[in-house]
Amino acid sequence: MTSVDLDRLAATLTEVAEAEILPRWRNLDDGDIREKTGPTDLVTVADEAAERRLVELLPDLYPGSVVIGEESVERDRSLLGLIDGDAPVWIVDPVDGTKNFAEGKDRFCVMVALTHRGEILASAIHQPVEKRTAVAAKGEGAWMLSEAGRERLRVAPAAGIDAMEGSFNFRFFPEEVRPGIRERANAVLGDRHHRRGCAGYDYIQLATGRWHYAVYWKKMPWDHAPGLLIHGEAGGYSACVDGTPYRPGQLGGGIIAAADEAGWRALRDQVVGPVPTV
Repeated sequence: MTSVDLDRLAATLTEVAEAEILPRWRNLDDGDIREKTGPTDLVTVADEAAERRLVELLPDLYPGSVVIGEESVERDRSLLGLIDGDAPVWIVDPVDGTKNFAEGKDRFCVMVALTHRGEILASAIHQPVEKRTAVAAKGEGAWMLSEAGRERLRVAPAAGIDAMEGSFNFRFFPEEVRPGIRERANAVLGDRHHRRGCAGYDYIQLATGRWHYAVYWKKMPWDHAPGLLIHGEAGGYSACVDGTPYRPGQLGGGIIAAADEAGWRALRDQVVGPVPTV
C-alpha cells in the first residue's frame, strides 16, 4: 500500500489546471506554441507553466520524491534514468493531448504517476474541462473523483474481438509491419478502432468501461504509467506486445491494454502479430 493521499493528489492537479492551463485554453497566441520534433509534436506555455508548478507541489505529497516531466526530459533526456533509481519519482505529463489543447479542442488532461524502482505506486489523470480526476493506488482500486462524489472504476465486461472497441495508435509501429497491422485492424476491428490524440482520454475510456482496448507502440512513461495503473486497478489486463510486464523505464516494445487477458491475446495474435524486437 502507498501513503499517497489520492484526494490531495487530485486537488493538486485541479489547482494547477485551474491556475496554469484553463486560463490559456482557447487563449493562446502564436508565440505561445512551438514545435518540438514536428508539426504534430507541440509544446505550449501552458505545458511549461503547469510542469513547473507540479515540480514544486508534488514532492510534498510523498517525502523524498523527485519529479521528472515530459518537458524537463525534452531538455535533459538523462533524467529518465531516475525512474530506476533509489528515490521515488513522480512522472508528469503536464498537458497530455497538447495538439488538441493548442487547437482549442477539449480532449486534453494532466497525468502523473508515482513510481519507485520501476513499480507504479499511485497515479491520477485529471480532465480540466470535465472537472473530474481518475485516481488509483496499487492494490487499492481505481476511482473517479468529481463534484458528484467518488465512483469506483471498472473496465468493460470481456467481449469477443468482433465486438471490441477502443484506441489503436499505428503511427510509431516499425514501418515494415505498420501496413500489415493497419490492414488486419481494418479487417478484424472494422470501424471500432479510434485515434483521439490523448492517451489519458484513452485510459479513462478503458477504466470507465466505455472501451475495451488500447494499443500503442511508443512508450514514453508519462503517456502510460498513470493510465496503466488506473486501468489495472479497474480490473484490466495489460502487457508489452511481447507479453512481458510493463515497466516505466522501458521505452521500446509497445503496449496492449485490454479488458481481460483473452482480449489481450486476441488483439496481439489476430491484429498486432509479430513485431521486431527494438
